[in-house]
Amino acid sequence: METQNSSKIWDNIPGFDYDESIDLPELSSWFWDGTHSMPLLTPMFSWFWIRHCPHGSMYAAEILSTPRNKGFAMRDYKGGTYIGMHIIRDEKEIEERTVKFKRAMLPWIEDFDGIWKGQREELLGLYEKLKAVDVDKASNMELVHHLWDMISTNRRMWEIHFQGMTVSYTAFMLLEDLVKPFGLTSESVEFQNMFRGFDNMVFQVDKKLAGLAKDARAMGLADIILNTPTGETIGKLQQTESGKQWLKSLHDVLEVDGWRMVRMMDFNEPYWLEEPSTVLSPIKAFIKKGGDFDLDEVRNRLTMEREKAIKSVLEKAAPERKSQFNALINLAGKAGSYSEEHDLFCELACHAVTRRGLLGIGRRLAAAGTIDSPDDVFFLNPDEVERVLGAPEFHKIQYIAGRRRKSWEEVRLQGVPAVFTVRTGLQEAVGMDLIPSADPIIIKIVVGELPRVRHELKADIYGVCGSPGVAEGPARVIMSYEELDLVQKGEILVCPGTNPAWSPVFGLVAAVVSDRGGTLSHTAIVAREYGIPTLVNTFTATATIKTGQRIRVDATEAALYILDK
Repeated sequence: METQNSSKIWDNIPGFDYDESIDLPELSSWFWDGTHSMPLLTPMFSWFWIRHCPHGSMYAAEILSTPRNKGFAMRDYKGGTYIGMHIIRDEKEIEERTVKFKRAMLPWIEDFDGIWKGQREELLGLYEKLKAVDVDKASNMELVHHLWDMISTNRRMWEIHFQGMTVSYTAFMLLEDLVKPFGLTSESVEFQNMFRGFDNMVFQVDKKLAGLAKDARAMGLADIILNTPTGETIGKLQQTESGKQWLKSLHDVLEVDGWRMVRMMDFNEPYWLEEPSTVLSPIKAFIKKGGDFDLDEVRNRLTMEREKAIKSVLEKAAPERKSQFNALINLAGKAGSYSEEHDLFCELACHAVTRRGLLGIGRRLAAAGTIDSPDDVFFLNPDEVERVLGAPEFHKIQYIAGRRRKSWEEVRLQGVPAVFTVRTGLQEAVGMDLIPSADPIIIKIVVGELPRVRHELKADIYGVCGSPGVAEGPARVIMSYEELDLVQKGEILVCPGTNPAWSPVFGLVAAVVSDRGGTLSHTAIVAREYGIPTLVNTFTATATIKTGQRIRVDATEAALYILDK
């Protein structure tokens, strides 16, 4: 029986739920992270994410001595994540930290790849330790220890995550300031061209998927894969020898690259190796596109454009500052490749291994009657799980999981306020409580640069240029990964945002438009590598545009026109 005060006792994330009376007096503005928390997050994921992600930001800020901020805080509101900045406003402290920050940057400038390689190997070792636990045969107490190990691994992952991001993204922003006298911004074509033509692990995996798509066409399996419902495709392929052969090749890829979530930020969707059918959507995109994987050819062209842009910028720089420009260009150039690779080795892999462990715990609790189904565990938090896991048969906590699941299902696709603030609105909040932090991750990804409305363009929607160029075509509004199969060649993808699982679709569409994101978001980085026009941080595109409407995207001017009204 639910007690009168149970809704107050069992908060989603005790101590981290947004409370206006406490949080606004402490930090004047809290910005919604629409890039990562739409659809809204399940309670279990929010517990891990909202505790450990800000810890990682504060950890990196301390060891790197970031000059203008000490990382950020996070709060949960109905499954939406809100971020408040720890801004340093004392000029003397800023000067002292700047000196330390320059020293901390030097090892990364000299050997970014070497440092990242060591951190990557550390992470893989932690994941192997978690995967070695047989979660179905482990004792209850062994599962408790496994839960603690997952928490510890998640925390360490975020400590690593923010170091490479902070140094490379800060270099991008410092360089952005240096080129302003040249009339350039982060949205300028010449500036963006300096950061194109880089390979990374995401694209290498995509190349394997493109190879599978090519094999499927050659083996006469394309029609089965394209026209069979996703949940039935593997069963249909198993009915033929060629299908079995192709599935073996798919399994070989997943054995190496399958510890990867579909959605980067939550535990409630399967990872590739757990459910191989989840990888069919990107393969379908490559089949629809036809031809070979052409990103290598595109990269060659973009590399030449990059070298030309860098040469042009260096020619504008004063002789005594060329070495500074070179150092920042090289370090900022890591932002794109690191952004995608850290997604694989940090969030996507860590969350896949954690999902495996949590589902094992969920099966144990469901078998004991503590919860109704294994995936109800995602509507608890680790404190609640730890409370019952030692002897689950003595506890019934359906009243917690059931209430939370019902609430989440009702609101998961609903928007939440863009900001909670004491300021007059979002624009003033950004100006006073975000920009002074100089935090490149929040400014360039999470909140993103705000669109500049240029009335003379008479556009229907304004955004931020994520990748320059102009494209026209029918819109395809996609709200989740499950709908990617609907995207057709030549359409313009309109979406809330993207993650690495969406990358193959960039080779299929004519342009991309997203509600959220900045010039260093996944959407912008991948679009630049594919060379397609992309508009980010439009805020309203998915709510305004309808599938089938013909639209024109002028990403260079950060404007969008709806041609069919």
